Amino acid sequence: MKRTFLTLVAAMAVLASACGASGGNAEPGKGEEGSTTTEAAASSSESAWGDLTDLCGDGNFKVNADEAGKGADKLYLAVANDRSAQIKPGLNKVLYDASVAFAGWCNDQGGVGGLPIEIVDMDAGLFQVEPAMTTACNDAFAMVGGGLVQDSLEFSGKEGSDFHKCGMIDIPGFAVSPEKTDSNGQIQPIPNPATSIGTGYMQAFAKLFPDDAKSWAMFEADLPSLKPQARKYAAAAKSVGMTNAGNVLIPPAGITDFTPYVQKFLETKATSFTFVGEAEMLVGTITGLNQQNWKGRPIVETNMYDKILSAEPAAEGSVIRMTYHPLEEADKWPGTKKYLEVNEKYNKGGDIGGLGIQSTSAWLLFVTAANACGKANGGELTRDCILKEAAAVDNWTGGGLHGAQNPEPAATAKASPCSMLLEVKDSKFVRLFPEIDSKDDDGEGFSCPKDSVINVPENKGLGVVDPDRKI
Repeated sequence: MKRTFLTLVAAMAVLASACGASGGNAEPGKGEEGSTTTEAAASSSESAWGDLTDLCGDGNFKVNADEAGKGADKLYLAVANDRSAQIKPGLNKVLYDASVAFAGWCNDQGGVGGLPIEIVDMDAGLFQVEPAMTTACNDAFAMVGGGLVQDSLEFSGKEGSDFHKCGMIDIPGFAVSPEKTDSNGQIQPIPNPATSIGTGYMQAFAKLFPDDAKSWAMFEADLPSLKPQARKYAAAAKSVGMTNAGNVLIPPAGITDFTPYVQKFLETKATSFTFVGEAEMLVGTITGLNQQNWKGRPIVETNMYDKILSAEPAAEGSVIRMTYHPLEEADKWPGTKKYLEVNEKYNKGGDIGGLGIQSTSAWLLFVTAANACGKANGGELTRDCILKEAAAVDNWTGGGLHGAQNPEPAATAKASPCSMLLEVKDSKFVRLFPEIDSKDDDGEGFSCPKDSVINVPENKGLGVVDPDRKI
């Protein structure tokens, strides 16, 4: 059991690199007061999603019979998830819930070019990735809006259960392992390549808190699978001139006394830190530092957007990088408000959170690509056509769900320069940067500084690539 638990914690920690988390758990629509931005109005059309229109409806689309999965009468689309995991029930359930809601919303309008969406449940329960991939290979046209904690295991090397061998495609809600993030056969709506990182968030942190940014260290869960992400953070800090005071390796789980790790960190004399791990461990670390009267400031990733962090008094002042609009600001952004409305109507009581937003962006990208594919291909949907059209999209915001992204094949994908910062203040997540309507605001609440994406060549060549695939 110890080994399986560590596997879970390791993979959940890597979710930091997925630019999202099952967290959030915020009160939607309870944003900061006094903003000058006009609050989002109700959707002008039931068929619109933010600035995306004409997504779903009647038509004459058909699915290539050789790739249709269970049949060409519907779009059979697999949603990867781990919600039946026994050691963490409901793991990534938010992906499945967001997908069910989106399918209900789209089908009510006639489906995708007249094809109704049929969800194929690809529940791997954490440790059953090969059977889950067998389900996808046999039953689905494509994988959409999901993600597996152990997604590196999608490449089993076996006929009928290997992502590449069965010619499967994926537009995922997240990709976690470098094997998956840098693989081909998939287009990520929010690219997470191992080989690049946007540094704008570190630039903003250094300007806002110059004293705290003088020196920086990293708490890093001691697992090989986390090394690529740690290298990305270190490169980002170095790029803005933050002195790297060192790394503190911590066990991935089971810490009951954080004192030894806190003491080792204090020896670095770092005034800020990034944490490569999960939110519960971060809370324990911050609490321990607070007990030692440490006066610096954490700068952490999107997976720490979780109520357990905001509820911890010692976390006051912590800074969190975000790539999507926080739920607290839903009334300001039509795409985010639509996410909440659709989930309330079509999957009432389902989980709501950051990964749900990412899943929805994946669904919107899939439908956008399918419409373009059907138009260009005489109404026939093929896997290669879907990937080609998805890769052709520029400045993708998921209908206003997140900062601008450029979905591309893994070989050419780059991290986005766009981000925003939240701060824990009075036990709430509040916007820190950019101020809305300021010179740093791109017009959608994010900061996207030019030339802020840097390469991390040490992580090159980690993806599982099929040389016979076109994309």
